[in-house]
Amino acid sequence: MPKSSTWTLQRLVAWVALIVALGFPFSVVAQDMTLTLNAQPGTFTGKWVYRSFTSSPKAGDSLAKLALGLNELDLTEQGGRIVGKRIGQGVDYDLGGVALYVAKQGATIRLHGQATISGKLYNYDYFGYLIPSWGVPGATQPDTIMGTVLRSDPTNPSNAPLIASFAATRE
Repeated sequence: MPKSSTWTLQRLVAWVALIVALGFPFSVVAQDMTLTLNAQPGTFTGKWVYRSFTSSPKAGDSLAKLALGLNELDLTEQGGRIVGKRIGQGVDYDLGGVALYVAKQGATIRLHGQATISGKLYNYDYFGYLIPSWGVPGATQPDTIMGTVLRSDPTNPSNAPLIASFAATRE
């Protein structure tokens, strides 16, 4: 094969590969998948498995090292107001707050509670997003709240608060 024919064939193969590579994401999107924002009042009512973890920028930190809490949230929502409890690990405390629903943007939750840990009173403030769920045939995804929690010392506000991340998944 002459040199120019080989070069033309290589260019053709490269173009075909590029078109296939660019077309692949469209073929994935073309499958029957949807991303749903569950923004319906009352969505936060129920029991949730709660896990909190340190927000560490160190890539080498293991998940075990980052883990802080494993509890349960039991929430009741009515008219945008939320009451409930965080239960587990020997510490139970009441929570109160609000839910906010915005069409085409999703749902958020703000909660506040106080707990005594090792004889010391702490404030707990939570902010979370109800993450969108993937609608994929044959797969299910439970509702999940992802957010941040701030633990502060009400008797000494100058103490640096503990800030952590959390995930809560509907039971």
